[in-house]
Amino acid sequence: MSKTSSLYNARLLAHVLKAHECENLVVAPGSRNAPLIYACMAEGFETYSIPDERAAAFTALGMALEKGKPAAVICTSGSAAANFLPAVTEAYYQKVPLVVITADRPREWIGQGAGQTIMQEGIYGKHILGEANLIREPQDELARQYNLRISQEALLNLHKGPVHINVPFDEPLYNEYEGPEEQFRIIRRPATERHLNENDLNELVQSFERAERPMLLVGQMSPDPALEQALALLMEKRPFLLLSETLSNLNHIPGVHSIDRMVNTLGEEEAALLQPDLLISLGGEIVSKMVKAYLRKSGDFPHWHFTEDEIFKDTFHKLTLNLDCKASWFFKQLSERVEAKLNPWVEKVWALEESKAQLHKDYLKNCEYSDLKVYAELLQHLPQSTVLHSANSAGIRYAQLFDHREDVRHYANRGTSGIDGSTSTAMGHALNTKDPVVLISGDVAFQYDNAAFWNDRLPQNLKVVVINNQGGNIFRIIKGPDKIEDFERFQETQHHLDLSAVAKMYGIAYQEISQEEKLSEGVKSFFSLEGLAILEIKTPRLESPDVLKNYFQFLKSH
Repeated sequence: MSKTSSLYNARLLAHVLKAHECENLVVAPGSRNAPLIYACMAEGFETYSIPDERAAAFTALGMALEKGKPAAVICTSGSAAANFLPAVTEAYYQKVPLVVITADRPREWIGQGAGQTIMQEGIYGKHILGEANLIREPQDELARQYNLRISQEALLNLHKGPVHINVPFDEPLYNEYEGPEEQFRIIRRPATERHLNENDLNELVQSFERAERPMLLVGQMSPDPALEQALALLMEKRPFLLLSETLSNLNHIPGVHSIDRMVNTLGEEEAALLQPDLLISLGGEIVSKMVKAYLRKSGDFPHWHFTEDEIFKDTFHKLTLNLDCKASWFFKQLSERVEAKLNPWVEKVWALEESKAQLHKDYLKNCEYSDLKVYAELLQHLPQSTVLHSANSAGIRYAQLFDHREDVRHYANRGTSGIDGSTSTAMGHALNTKDPVVLISGDVAFQYDNAAFWNDRLPQNLKVVVINNQGGNIFRIIKGPDKIEDFERFQETQHHLDLSAVAKMYGIAYQEISQEEKLSEGVKSFFSLEGLAILEIKTPRLESPDVLKNYFQFLKSH
């Protein structure tokens, strides 16, 4: 038997985490969590040391994205636990299986002047789907069985999002276990799928067949081959209008895949053409504010939304049906039951989309050096089978303007759409895949999360591209912020920081592009490098927003 901690709770958690398919463990170093580190090492976990708790939690989140298997992050007691909150909220809204384990002081010391002691029970509030507060070092069988049950009761909710286990450890923290080999009872819950009854299903089939303008809007989701196959069968038999984004990861179904490129450039007559008489939505968050505003302002139509949680999403104020069943099953049933029929409306919208795509290409031929031009080059030269992470805020919006490459998988922290954690999440994803991973970040998001590189096992399949326009350029794109006094200081946060210093500090290869004539070859050269590297591309702060505005105007007026 491998050497392990003398503390029962540490041994219990290490065993049940492994039994519940959690194999990756990110450690934010400390003292109070030492027993759990010791026990997990004995269980053979893949372990990573990341001192910054915020970066550690986002790195674990990124690990869980690759195969949908849970990853765990642990910290010491006190304010360290509070630093996990941004990643917890992201995992909650993105439904990522993240196990958050916070070591704690004994309950008796809370509020009594002991160092690194805060109220950790319930610290993540409503953003946790399961929580267990363990009894301190149980002394009898009843207490041990209680800890075993509540820890696994929390873990059984992992398929829907984050869970929190708070475990108090009393000193001594570093003693070795000397007892007999232990067996811990494992509690499992087999996966189930909800289906509709025959009457309800038939009624929905008939409603779908009556619709002349059925629209399917898909938000953020991981690649889902079963769903894609079901939608392809339905599209062939009974065409519908698919609106998706890069983060939908639906790359093989015909439709409008660049929503903003379409919706933000419609004339009055074209806008009327796009309106559905049935809207079906699924997946997570939608990047496009434009399509949300368009659908809210459109006339009345029924809206069906797929959900597998307790949150009702009435995003467009038209929700009429909440479907609590697996989308791939539903669309497979639909494809088998509907009568084959052509849809001239869908063909008209597809023709409009093709014209917008051609105008997009025409504009880029003579596009000035800008953020838009840089994105065009980057997306064109991504390595084969890239896992692409986009940082918030401007970056993810630029990515939506370009056609999808079928070999690229797209990810971003759009659960809460915050600026934090983009680099750490990409880092974690790279640690859990052999595919090339590319993060396209802005200068502000990059600076905000540069502690992501403080990691004892940096992945060599990660490339980080930083588009540096000297501030939060998104605030020059959206309406309103520029009217605020001291706009450049408090909104745009203009800066002249030397980003190469970050690469130097962590010993990472660094390259820079600041001229248009070096852009194309520079990007290709960067992606051909071996190992982890950072590319900084300097773009004009004032001109880039105007180029984007002219782009939308060009697509609208031609």
